[in-house]
Amino acid sequence: MGIGYTLQQLEGWQGQYNRMIRWHARVVAAANADASPDELDFLLTFFENCFHLREWLLVTLAADQKSLDELFLSRFELRVCRDLANGFKHHTINRPSVDARFSVVNEYAPSNWPSGHAYPNGKWTVLAGGHQLGLVDLASQCVGIWQDFLRSSALI
Repeated sequence: MGIGYTLQQLEGWQGQYNRMIRWHARVVAAANADASPDELDFLLTFFENCFHLREWLLVTLAADQKSLDELFLSRFELRVCRDLANGFKHHTINRPSVDARFSVVNEYAPSNWPSGHAYPNGKWTVLAGGHQLGLVDLASQCVGIWQDFLRSSALI
């Protein structure tokens, strides 16, 4: 039996937003090392927390269903985020936002690679819906999208 309020209730959606920001900081810090399993774990945890911010905004009545639906429909990055979060949580996606069969890969390109894009330590990338996106860059884009939405909704 608890004492009436739980930490998550006291923190509200802001607590979930702050968790997402902390996981993003971990992702950015880990990105300077090799494309390790730890970095991938940080990325996947970030995307889960990033996607779940939507539910926290709904449950706390900070944002309405229509505005959140419009946000996700208008932003490819958030739809890929949703697929990553659900795909790694449930194994299989029955209703994908972009691609039920997305692939997360470790992209390697040696320093003498002709394209000029060298990833000698590897780079985690998602292939989804005919697009190739670096996961660290995608995470940063998702944070920016959420911040823009929260500012435009006068929540931050």
